[in-house]
Amino acid sequence: MFFKRKRIEAVKERTPDTVPFVIPEIMIVPKKEAYKKNPFVSPIFGTKVKDEVVIPNPHIRAGDIDKQYDSFRTKPRMTKEDRKRKYGSEFPEFDLVSGSNLNEALELQGKKNIKKTDTYESYENFEANKETKTGEEVKEFFGHDENLPQTNISDFFEDKEVKVKEVKAKEEIPMKKEEKPALNKYNKKYRLPPFSLLSKPLQKASDSGEWIQEQIDILNKTFQEFGVGASVYTHTKGPTVTRYEIILDSGVNVKKVTGISDNIKMALAAKEIRIEAPIPGKSTIGIEVPNKIAEIVNFIDIVNRDEFINAKDPLTVGLGLDIDGKGVYASVSKMPHGIVAGASRRRKSVRIKTSLMIFLFKYSPDELKLVLVDPKMVELSAYNDLPHLITPVITDAKIATAGLKWAVDEMENRFQMFSNEIVKDIVSYNEKVEREGKLKLMPYIVIVVDELADLMVIASRTVESAIMRLTQKARACGIHLIIATQRPSTDVIKGTIKSNIPTRLAFMVSSYVDSMTIIDSVGADKLLGRGDMLYAESGQPQRRVQGAYVSDLEIHNVIEFIKRQRSSEYFFTQDKLMKKVISSSSSDELLHDVANYVVIKGKASINKISKEFNIGFNRAQKIVELLADLGIVSDNVGSKARSVLVNEQELEEVLNEN
Repeated sequence: MFFKRKRIEAVKERTPDTVPFVIPEIMIVPKKEAYKKNPFVSPIFGTKVKDEVVIPNPHIRAGDIDKQYDSFRTKPRMTKEDRKRKYGSEFPEFDLVSGSNLNEALELQGKKNIKKTDTYESYENFEANKETKTGEEVKEFFGHDENLPQTNISDFFEDKEVKVKEVKAKEEIPMKKEEKPALNKYNKKYRLPPFSLLSKPLQKASDSGEWIQEQIDILNKTFQEFGVGASVYTHTKGPTVTRYEIILDSGVNVKKVTGISDNIKMALAAKEIRIEAPIPGKSTIGIEVPNKIAEIVNFIDIVNRDEFINAKDPLTVGLGLDIDGKGVYASVSKMPHGIVAGASRRRKSVRIKTSLMIFLFKYSPDELKLVLVDPKMVELSAYNDLPHLITPVITDAKIATAGLKWAVDEMENRFQMFSNEIVKDIVSYNEKVEREGKLKLMPYIVIVVDELADLMVIASRTVESAIMRLTQKARACGIHLIIATQRPSTDVIKGTIKSNIPTRLAFMVSSYVDSMTIIDSVGADKLLGRGDMLYAESGQPQRRVQGAYVSDLEIHNVIEFIKRQRSSEYFFTQDKLMKKVISSSSSDELLHDVANYVVIKGKASINKISKEFNIGFNRAQKIVELLADLGIVSDNVGSKARSVLVNEQELEEVLNEN
């Protein structure tokens, strides 16, 4: 709607000439002053707050308070969660000024150039020479602003002398460090082995790009010849194998690729190939082909890495390198037990040695104890006399059975200690020890059995029951079991053992049946040997890993370095362990009577014992074998009676000891 402009009428009457002319006063509009920044100090942003004019919310204080406060916030506005995460409060504008913001506010009031590192004498020197200073120098020192009220700087130093005395007293009387109690019974300094003890790896040979391109062309040609809509998408070169990722055309069945695996193997002229259809987490099929030149993964390649050095999980071990060249690490405490299985001469013992070497590089004897069982007598003999060992390396199957029984008893004792201290596991127990300092630290215990099949032949029931109890309960008390075997059959790795050991390392085996026994799937029969293995963890897809190689010279250097620092401190010898087991198993009430009888007669005949005590032949034979284990009678010498090795006085000593 438009309004018509009002018409101005002309002046009808003329001012008489006698009236003087008066110049009308012109209202002078004052010039707008330049904008001055408001010296506002924000409790969050200090003097660097964005000076922004905002209009208060005209609504009454009702409803959502955030919307009312948002009017006073600078842009961009943050959510309540962002403000709480950044400032620690949902409404930081209304928090008290503190910390660096308080210092910034004080600097604005006249203390800009007085830093924390300045002394009181610097202010006194300035006051003494204040008269000779110019106005600009005074302003530069105190940071005064003409628009701000002047502040007397001496007000901030009223208790100057008191503060100086306090500072000098703190400098003269050093703070006494808190004396921590001894965390272990050794109280000896221990230094971990350095990486200089390891041999430097030689320059690694690598396959040329031309050979890999030839393999890609052969694969694409094979797919085309068999009418399979597939092509090589990309490839990943590992230490020993190269994985070619195959992408399928729309509507092509995965089984068409797996069905021509033998043709692919023949076309590539490969020793063995492994097809992973599909690759877990990807929409491609993986074909793993051996490299023309295999690379050796050295031990230093896995220990001299940040993933291992900065690992926080207890009992972290390095397995090797995967196809992508990344280190594969696992925590024994999270496994919590492991099976290493594969055919003979496939580097299982090297895998065990690598794990032991990693333990020696990472943990002191106060933190970790080892029980090594080596029925082959040659693989782990180099680790004798280590301070980490609870007992010398066990080479006898009977003593190994006794060692497993000791581990079960130790487990029960630890759980009793946890119950008394009201803790749930070894981690919380050690934290309580470090906090209170009343008890000793509880070390982890790792039991390594290099050949399980030999133990199962000697005492199948005893070994199986001991392994079952350890694998079911020993995780919480810090006892872990690593078992190796070269005969991965169902009579060795039984279902009761497998059910409690979810982590498994499968080396090359002769048939897919053995592969199914170890990792519950095929694939181990397609490996190449020489450290090539499949790492299967509970709930995780299998990973192909090239195990690290550690030489005998490196093992010797590390062990000698440790031995020079500490000597072996065994908890018990194997003889005492065997006698303890014999005494616990010798529950026959006729043992002492039969022992006295054979000493008097001078011979131990099973038939005479059976007739004299009116017992069966099997029971008499068992008693005689117990006497032989105790060293009272000799071993079996055929059909002849066994000879007696002690007299009556020595017999009493032997029976009293047991």
